[in-house]
Amino acid sequence: MPAKNEPDAVYLCQVGPHVSCGACCGLYNVADPSQKNLEALLTRRTRWFAEVPRTVSGIDAFCDRVTSAEPGKRPFPDFHHCPFLGMIEDDGRRVGCLLHPLAAGNSGLDWRGLSYYGGMACRTYFCPSVRQLPARWLAAVRRSMDHWYFHGLIVTERRLLTEWFTQLEKRLGRVIKSEDFSSEPAAKVLRNAFIALKSKWPFRCPDAPGGVCNYFFEDGQYQRPEVKMGKNKMSSSRFGAIFRELDSGFSSPSEVKAAEEKIEAMLTALVTAVPRRGYKSTRRPRPQPCKSPCRR
Repeated sequence: MPAKNEPDAVYLCQVGPHVSCGACCGLYNVADPSQKNLEALLTRRTRWFAEVPRTVSGIDAFCDRVTSAEPGKRPFPDFHHCPFLGMIEDDGRRVGCLLHPLAAGNSGLDWRGLSYYGGMACRTYFCPSVRQLPARWLAAVRRSMDHWYFHGLIVTERRLLTEWFTQLEKRLGRVIKSEDFSSEPAAKVLRNAFIALKSKWPFRCPDAPGGVCNYFFEDGQYQRPEVKMGKNKMSSSRFGAIFRELDSGFSSPSEVKAAEEKIEAMLTALVTAVPRRGYKSTRRPRPQPCKSPCRR
């Protein structure tokens, strides 16, 4: 759970039967971060790990087997990809830690001390989104996601989420409320927008270093490049910060306009989908004429 000094933090790691996040373990930092490839990779690891004796030597041998079988090329070489990521299969199916004491076959024993960063890091680390973003935004993300793959892709995008929800609240004329995305229509619109931005954004530079993977550690490494139009820096745009977080690049002003229209259409759809009933107006009612005899 979130640290005690984070009372308003929203827990985003293991959310539901099909929603969880393995991004801080380097889940997407692989040569092919597609959903199909990660599903196959995690399923195979889980099957292999089920046969591993729960001993230090057995778990070390499993680690060697995984690293030998999978391509070692990483978009971000200094961002560790944990070979102990697998699938949690209980009342649902989602990404999780094979070394966790609650994982199948571990009999309550915590083997995370054998991981690269050790058990303490696994137990205490929370991404910048959890520590820095308002709870109302994180609650909106949590309520909208229905699959671990897309949840992990978007939840660590602190700067993208900041720009996105700032633009949305500006158009709504108020802050996001916790119940705004409790209805499936609004949640679906937000979910589809995030999926489109992260996995289907047509203006992402083909040579973007991480593809859909985001290096979210705020240590100055692997900073996103400036958005360019051709070989030159793009002129200002109201969505410039969003474009940068999506690793965008444009070949002409018409492409920039098309991208702006795409973002605007997504935000407009969200404003329309958010329920309008149930909120009290802050405007004072206009006085009505008296319809009954007044007493003196």
